[in-house]
Amino acid sequence: MRETEYTVANSTVMNAMESMKRLVDRPDREKVEFLTEIHKRGETPEEIAGFAMALRDMAEINVKYPGLTDVVGTGGDGKNTVNVSTAVSIVLASMGIKTAKHGNFGITGHHGSADFMKYTGYNFYMDENEIIRNLDSKNYVYILAPQYNKSFAKFASARKMISFRTVFNILGPLTNPLNPERVVLGTYSDDLADLYAHVILQEGKKGFIIHSSDGMDEISPNSENLLYYVNGKIEKTKIDPVNLTGHSTGIERISTVDPEKSFKMLLSGLSGENRDVEEFIGLNAVPAIMINGMANTAEEAFDLAVKSIESGIAIKKLKEVCK
Repeated sequence: MRETEYTVANSTVMNAMESMKRLVDRPDREKVEFLTEIHKRGETPEEIAGFAMALRDMAEINVKYPGLTDVVGTGGDGKNTVNVSTAVSIVLASMGIKTAKHGNFGITGHHGSADFMKYTGYNFYMDENEIIRNLDSKNYVYILAPQYNKSFAKFASARKMISFRTVFNILGPLTNPLNPERVVLGTYSDDLADLYAHVILQEGKKGFIIHSSDGMDEISPNSENLLYYVNGKIEKTKIDPVNLTGHSTGIERISTVDPEKSFKMLLSGLSGENRDVEEFIGLNAVPAIMINGMANTAEEAFDLAVKSIESGIAIKKLKEVCK
């Protein structure tokens, strides 16, 4: 277990952090009692921030790399869209943005981000030096959650004893052990988006929390999207996809329950061969491009993402990171 310096001075955050560290190796009975108590009174942003910090501290790797970005979704929206956050992470890397994509295999859906990366032949098992080399030379690393954060798994049996969703259903997207400074996080509910925005604020990070009006945990290509911009304070903004693409796109054109088909659709989108998926990727790249200061408007950011795809740079980057 390692200690990390945090700028967060809130005593509630630090107390929650220490509570999680003490609990991780305790019997399941104590974990169930703890998670039940937290659930009954409701989780606060300060506590969630502290729990996330603790789990990152207890991760199996200790890599400090400044200026990283992560694009991640909660899952659970039931839409079975292609793994757009994974494609966005590749686009970002192709634009020179240092990206540490955190994810897992499909749990709440038919295919997760790790399923896509597995199809490409990506090597999930890297030591700290390899992670740094990949970020230095390729601007990219994929962090497989269960590989590097085994403390999270120590709560699995206790969670199975509980019939309700626990704080661990919230913590997953927040536990990237590389602790990226910039985060784009999509969620399926407005209430959860608001909660995540306040957690990111507590951690002193910069980011966008996304929720679409049709329930997607990403920017939807056919409905209005609410974004919480976090940068020392929280501001709300909206993105209408029609303003960027000129049209709306039905969900059936960007979704499938078939993992292999999803993989092929995402490849065709990253290659510029599938316009619907390409635009879906471009839309979801907008927040990350903006928080990295590469564009001042959503229109500019969308155009940059599409240019990366249509120039062939994005698909070239995918092949490079999977060598």
